Formats: sequence, structure tokens, C-alpha cells
Amino acid sequence: MKLGKLLLITTITLTTIIVSGYIYSRYVEPSLLIVNREKLENSKLEAPLKLVFFGDTHLGEFNDNDQLDRIVAKINAENPDLVIFTGDLIGSTKNFSVNPEEISLGLSKINATYGKVAVMGNHEYALIDNYNYEDLMNAAGFEVLVNDWLDIPELNVRLLGLDDVYRGNPDIDLTDEALENSYNILLTHEPDIVDEMTIDAVQLVLAGHTHGGQITLPYLTEMILPANGKKYVKGLFVIGNQGQTSLFVTKGTGMTKLPFRFMNVPEIVAIEVSP
Repeated sequence: MKLGKLLLITTITLTTIIVSGYIYSRYVEPSLLIVNREKLENSKLEAPLKLVFFGDTHLGEFNDNDQLDRIVAKINAENPDLVIFTGDLIGSTKNFSVNPEEISLGLSKINATYGKVAVMGNHEYALIDNYNYEDLMNAAGFEVLVNDWLDIPELNVRLLGLDDVYRGNPDIDLTDEALENSYNILLTHEPDIVDEMTIDAVQLVLAGHTHGGQITLPYLTEMILPANGKKYVKGLFVIGNQGQTSLFVTKGTGMTKLPFRFMNVPEIVAIEVSP
């Protein structure tokens, strides 16, 4: 094969790959939404627990209320006992173009047998002068935990909600409030904080913040991972000195800084915990 023809074929092939990759990561993957299902076991539960959690919607930046409607429909289809939101609801920090009341109305349509709970993310603090996150979430039926805890006695569950690590004032001793005979769930926006906490009294940690890297490419992903989200990037981990605490980091549903997702399909997470 002549060199000129080889160069032409190579150029066409590379161009096709680049264009296809751009179209997929810009227009296809960001519009997808999956349910990532996990099953766990723990003897502290007296009955099965079905919880669904989601995070990093970043509404108003590159995602709109149409995606929120799809998220709500996916969550309700799971018939959850509890619904958890791990922060970063609205993402636009430059041009605040979303309607908080419409978002609250959309979230209010989420159904959960025993309640809906949320924590603060760094974007909640970034937009603190634009809208009141706690008021929005309360109006939607969510209780916002900021270095506080909430008991769900019907499930023998205690939820511990940590303040945002990046912009807030997290209480790393919050796990001291874990109950010995309950199933304790720690909610945090940023996952890496768990290494600074005494975590063995907690059975499950739910976190977000990382977007799973948002764009998964060698070397690039490591460079763009956010602070406090560089070690635990996505998926299920076993942590703690006793190796009995599960940590799940969601890839979230939205995007920030760039309107691309690659090998990080937007997700909500459904976790079933059996006694």
C-alpha cells in the first residue's frame, strides 16, 4: 500500500473516531439515564430496606427539568422506602436561569414510604445568595440534614447527614451519634472525607460529587477529579478498619464545566439491603 493511501485511510479513520466520540459524549451519553442496582446484607435490619439515592443533578447548567422528570419517574418506579439526595441540585453559578419553584414542584412528586432526605453540596453554598436550598427541599418534602441525624424507627435506621466538606463546616465526629443496634447510614456529598472519620459504627455511606470522573480517559480523568473526590470515584467500596462499611459513590446525573459525559452514564442508584 502506498504511503499516501495509508495516510488518507488513517486520517479518515481518526477523524471518524473523533467525530463519533464527540457526538456520543456530547449528545448521546448525557441524555441517557440508568438505574444502578446493588444488593447488600446486614443483620441490624429487621426487614428488607429499599433505598434510592441520586445526586449532582446540576440543573440549569447543562440539564433541564425534562431530565428531572425522568429522574422522578425512574425513582418512583422503584417503590423506595427511602429516597436520598446527596447534593449539587442546581449547577449554574454564572447565569442563574432556573426556576427553584419548578424544581421543588418536580421533586415533590417523588414518592417514598418512610421519607426523603438530603444533604448540602458545594454548589448549594456557591448559590447561597441565589436561592434557599433548605426551603426548596423542605417544600418538596425533603428533610435537609446538616451535621444532624434522623431516625426512621419503622426501619430501625438512623441517617447521619454531614455538612458539605468543600464549602461547609463538616462535623467529622458525627459518626459518634451512630446507634449500636441500628442500621446507620452516613450521607455526605464528598466521599473522601470518610478517611478522616471513625467510620466503623456506620454500615453504609452514600456520596456523590465526583460524577465518576464525568469523562473517563487515561490520565485526563485523574487530572479533572474534584477535591475530596479523588480516591473514591464511583461505585461500591468496602471501607473502615473492620472492613464492614459499604461506601457507594454515584456518578450522578448532571454535568459541570463541560457538557460531556464519556463512560459515565447518568444514574440513580437503587440499593436493597436484606437482613
